[in-house]
Amino acid sequence: MNRKLLIPLILVALAFGMMRINNRVLESQNRPIPINLVQVIQRVEPSVVYIEAYKDGYKLATGSGVIISDDGIILTAAHMISDADEFRITLQDGRILFSWECFCKPEILDAGFIKLNVSEKLPFSYLGNSDNLQKGEDVFVIGCPFGYELKFTVTKGIVSSVDRNIDSMDGWSILFQVDALVWPGNSGGPVYDMRGQIIGVVVGCRVGYDGISLCVPINEVIKILDLFKAEQVIEEIGNAVN
Repeated sequence: MNRKLLIPLILVALAFGMMRINNRVLESQNRPIPINLVQVIQRVEPSVVYIEAYKDGYKLATGSGVIISDDGIILTAAHMISDADEFRITLQDGRILFSWECFCKPEILDAGFIKLNVSEKLPFSYLGNSDNLQKGEDVFVIGCPFGYELKFTVTKGIVSSVDRNIDSMDGWSILFQVDALVWPGNSGGPVYDMRGQIIGVVVGCRVGYDGISLCVPINEVIKILDLFKAEQVIEEIGNAVN
């Protein structure tokens, strides 16, 4: 391939990828608010996963995640995956998949992605909008506290506060707080609004302070997702050129 064509191709591919993400966000935001929370949970739960992270064959951590595209992109917490080189993913239906590919920028945000190499389409959850979060909004969380034995636990609550600044979490002022209970192992799990859209990712609970659960807003996550998509496109075009 002519290298002079490389930059235009990258720009076109990036634009197409970002448009696909934005269209899915807009589609999710236009979905009507369901009346029955049980039905909402049943719809989104198949996209939630249990994660075991390994380094050189040793288990480093266990946690939660959620599939956000049918081609196998899993959203989770960066502190879950940043030091690992292998991931064992358990789906709600019991299937076990493996991955050796992840992307995160823990110095920027405690959120990252695991990429599954799958041929079939997977269940996924839509991304919502966290820019207008307000105290008192209803939310629910799905995750795997303390490991697989308590897999896919659902807790419900409200947005307790927005723009939290927590010194022990790099002084970020973008975190929001919910009172839906989470425990170790919930890290990386999705926070949903009542439409069943992801509005955040659980990244921590305050030890000794029940009910204080901290989350990264999904609109900040989308910025990291854009970087991940860009890296994938550049790698694919580079492989084609070579």
